[in-house]
Amino acid sequence: MTPTSSDERMRHAAVLLHQVATEFTAAGATADDLFTDWLHDVPAALRDALDAVVELPDRTSGWRVLSGLLNEFGAPGPTPEHWRKASSRLTEPLDVALVLLAGAIGRVFGWEGQQDGRLVHNIVPSKGYEHLQVGASSTTPLAWHTEDAFHPQRAELIMLACVRNDDRIGSQVSSVRRIGLTDHEVDVLSRPGLRIAPDDSYPEQSTPDGVRDNGIPTVWIAEDGPCLRYDPSYTTFLGEDEELRTLHGTLEQRLTACREVVPVVAGDVLLIDNDIAVHGRAAFEPRYDGTDRWLKRTMVRLDRPRPEAESAEHGFGQLLVGPQPALEVRS
Repeated sequence: MTPTSSDERMRHAAVLLHQVATEFTAAGATADDLFTDWLHDVPAALRDALDAVVELPDRTSGWRVLSGLLNEFGAPGPTPEHWRKASSRLTEPLDVALVLLAGAIGRVFGWEGQQDGRLVHNIVPSKGYEHLQVGASSTTPLAWHTEDAFHPQRAELIMLACVRNDDRIGSQVSSVRRIGLTDHEVDVLSRPGLRIAPDDSYPEQSTPDGVRDNGIPTVWIAEDGPCLRYDPSYTTFLGEDEELRTLHGTLEQRLTACREVVPVVAGDVLLIDNDIAVHGRAAFEPRYDGTDRWLKRTMVRLDRPRPEAESAEHGFGQLLVGPQPALEVRS
């Protein structure tokens, strides 16, 4: 019988996703080789089921939650104290599921310099990272940012899957399309007057020799409205444009005034449009006892135009792993 209600469709997709991911893992598949060796074995029924429940984020708010899509997996053991300590044996079926899901949306990819080039990242509080502006921080708020804003091939879509969140620590999201930018403010923020460096989760990078850093804009205009490229924690200004500096400095407060707190629970997947919404997180006290918040992050490229000038950027030499081909899901 074909599921009719939205809840039934989600439940149907959740069961199929768990079944396929578990079968693939038992046969030897991993998240990182799935699209190399297993792409043509993905059942059409799963592709159709995901197509029926997966919608991209609204282009005003910039986020959407797929509630309960991962409910069949349960908790894969205690929260690790570092991403390297996540057990591949326990988490592989879930990781395979996330790559299948990402492939139903677009083209999943990773970074050579981040979490050993894996396609699925573990975001857990880690000792020594408490006060840094990276996903492994905890006792300091994670400031507003566009994911990987330093790179021209950054993801258009971020997937944050909740494995554990017993403390209900919400992900904070805010949209550039809700802060009320005037035409003049858009003009100012469109000036290519700043530089965004990779965050501390990457190896130290510098501008490649012989390449001029021409600067990037903070705001650019897509066909349907303004888009944002923003990471003030790693931003430096390249000139003396005081109007740009001043206006850029107001964005944090304006984004905070429009923020939404998304209280994801285990089994949920938060989708964030990385061109429209910034995200962050409130500070919390980690326990390092296996019960801390645990998210998994997957990055997705979409077939979406960005400013032509980005094609000339160096991206600090950071190379993509992938992007992998997308599943053939009906539009």
